[in-house]
Amino acid sequence: MSFGLLLTFLAVFCVIGMLAAPFPYWRTYFLLWKTVLLSPGSPKAKLRQSGFLLKTGITTPVWTYLWYLDDILYPAYRKRSFDPVFIIGQPRSGTTLFHRTLASDEETFFAIRHIEWRYPFISVQKLIRAFGLDKGLLKANYWPDSQAGKLAAKMHPNTLADWEEEGIFFEENFLHHFFIFLRFPHPELLDHLDSFPEAPERLQKRMLEAHRKVLQKVLYLRGPQPRLYLSKEVTSHNKIPSLLRMYPDARFVVVARSATNFMSSLLALVRMSTLTKTGVDPLTIPGWEEAIIDRMRKDSNLLVTLCRDIIPADRQVRVSSAHFMTNIDSTVAAVYRELGIPLTKKFAEHLAGLQQKQKSRKRGYAYDPLVLDGFGEYDAFVAEIDAQVDDGRDWDASDDVNLGLEALPFESARDSARAMEKDEQAVSSVGV
Repeated sequence: MSFGLLLTFLAVFCVIGMLAAPFPYWRTYFLLWKTVLLSPGSPKAKLRQSGFLLKTGITTPVWTYLWYLDDILYPAYRKRSFDPVFIIGQPRSGTTLFHRTLASDEETFFAIRHIEWRYPFISVQKLIRAFGLDKGLLKANYWPDSQAGKLAAKMHPNTLADWEEEGIFFEENFLHHFFIFLRFPHPELLDHLDSFPEAPERLQKRMLEAHRKVLQKVLYLRGPQPRLYLSKEVTSHNKIPSLLRMYPDARFVVVARSATNFMSSLLALVRMSTLTKTGVDPLTIPGWEEAIIDRMRKDSNLLVTLCRDIIPADRQVRVSSAHFMTNIDSTVAAVYRELGIPLTKKFAEHLAGLQQKQKSRKRGYAYDPLVLDGFGEYDAFVAEIDAQVDDGRDWDASDDVNLGLEALPFESARDSARAMEKDEQAVSSVGV
């Protein structure tokens, strides 16, 4: 084969791969390039952003062929069906711990690991396992070994082995999610990157159909598994109406924490995350903090509207974050009862062990509580959940093992709600 013929083959390979690509969203891809090239910013950040976009462009044709190769080699995956349980609520409300706790009950749920969101191809996952690469990849830390990365890892531990939320898939593949803003922290971009309902209807459908295929592929890989899919997506509540139309029987677990506490924690985490990805402290970017706060204010109000008016009441379970963080076992037992899921003795024992670990847990970071305007309706909603009480009896997970009890309201969280303080040095020591 001549060199010219080889170049022609590669060109055709790339063009077809680009045109047939299930992702990314090309409008966002080129908008990000325009922003990197024409907007003012740090040379260090521009270099990292350019590398990210170049990698995306180079790998897209390969990902395209791998995506459709699954349809040829493993067509049976498309027959797999599941019933979703969506964990929603604001980030930094204990949702990661809640999600990973329930995901560990693999006899009841199946959840998706970071590596499966990043490489959503049956053939790739099989090759990784066949060559024994899974052990090394699954230990790979998402966060870099820097001061900011170490602090971010304390706030949100994340390896490729960890069960993770849908946002990883939409960020790393479609480039259309709140998370992509942490790589490209230009305030004027946030509305576009995060505006799922305003996106073209064809894109919305493509994103959700691709998401469903990923779930079917993972379920196919796992073999005989429960049909309950456990989802966590706490930064894209604007997708929920579309998800309800796609999964009319879906159930939702709402984890609620006051704005003062979740916003304090969130701003600290997204600051460290942005710093690790761009090399720039986003607090030096004019309007960055205001854009985050405004976005979360709108999303908090949207969450209340969804819970009160859109999601059917009989398909919601509401959880007090404050209560869960101090009573893991009893909170999970209550959620299982309301979902009508039997709690096995094995998992009840696991919950008891988690409860003991949680009691001795040291966070390793802290932050100043914030008082922000515009979260009144949301905080009133959280207060309603915190105020729900049962009959005052101290029960534990073992009370509910395989008993199929009727749903009972949650215990009061008023006494366990605690504001989190900040160790000024913990954040300032990052050297930003």
